[in-house]
Amino acid sequence: VFQGSWECKVRRNMLGKQQQFIDHIVRLMKEVSQFSGNRSRKIHRLRELLDTPELTRFGPLPLPLDPDVRIMEVTCVFLSEKAWLFKSHLMPAKLTFRDINEQEYVVIFKNGDDLRQDQLILQMIRLMDKVRIFGPYSACGKIRSTFSDFAPPPPQEKILGTGLLSVSGYCVITYLLGVGDRHLDNLLLTKSGNLFHIDFGYILGRDPKPLPPPMKLSKEMVEGMGGANGECYQAFRKQCYTAFLHLRRHANLILNLFGLMVDASVPDIALEPDKTVKKVQDKFRLDLSDEEAVQYLQSLIDESVSAMFAVVVEQIHKFAQ
Repeated sequence: VFQGSWECKVRRNMLGKQQQFIDHIVRLMKEVSQFSGNRSRKIHRLRELLDTPELTRFGPLPLPLDPDVRIMEVTCVFLSEKAWLFKSHLMPAKLTFRDINEQEYVVIFKNGDDLRQDQLILQMIRLMDKVRIFGPYSACGKIRSTFSDFAPPPPQEKILGTGLLSVSGYCVITYLLGVGDRHLDNLLLTKSGNLFHIDFGYILGRDPKPLPPPMKLSKEMVEGMGGANGECYQAFRKQCYTAFLHLRRHANLILNLFGLMVDASVPDIALEPDKTVKKVQDKFRLDLSDEEAVQYLQSLIDESVSAMFAVVVEQIHKFAQ
């Protein structure tokens, strides 16, 4: 890179600018976190720092998260009035950029967190999604009104079916991985109907809240499927059983991959590395037959839907936000 062609030198220079850009944002975020005052004052301070002319030396350059997006000078890059700090321990920032095509690009910048655990869980979710085989559903008319804002008329049935598949898949996967701190702010929905989880700071059964349900399945989600007696909800339950049984057949692969991560210093694994594989293995209930496993999962779904303490915790979380 240092003694290569002109193209290599240009790329090295661009990578250097990207590193300077990130370093500057890190320093800015550290200053905001150390700034005295409540979150409103910190947000005001963040917006002040984003308006400084010092950042103009970084543009234009490819955005490190997506090199296809080329952001411009900071006077046009940061829309400081849209900068925001989330209510979280590390207060990640929402930053809005404007690219060379005058399009806005929103990112979340989080400093001081170890994202290896999030990366591990995302990779495991991707793996589990590949090994499970799901077919499309057409019997989802009763949840049409719930997703009406997200579903344009032509592909509506496909979107509703996608939502059903993603909810069932994440219910089973987050249960197997023991993902904790599941509240509605950690569940997002795309316009294509895909529901997905974010923030995997608690795994393998750890949870900051007491008495968490086995999986995140609220009554509101069941009502969105047409109620407990609805056709879509019954299809959802069957899909959960199918996913659970299919993933059980690939348990050895998943357990071996977790075993390879025992010495990787992933936060929640490092707490009890000798018990990591056992925790995941217990979730699979490999001691049960397929029929018994389905009955076991049925009880977990019923327990999750009827968990009253989880409703109280969700309301407390809403109030805190």
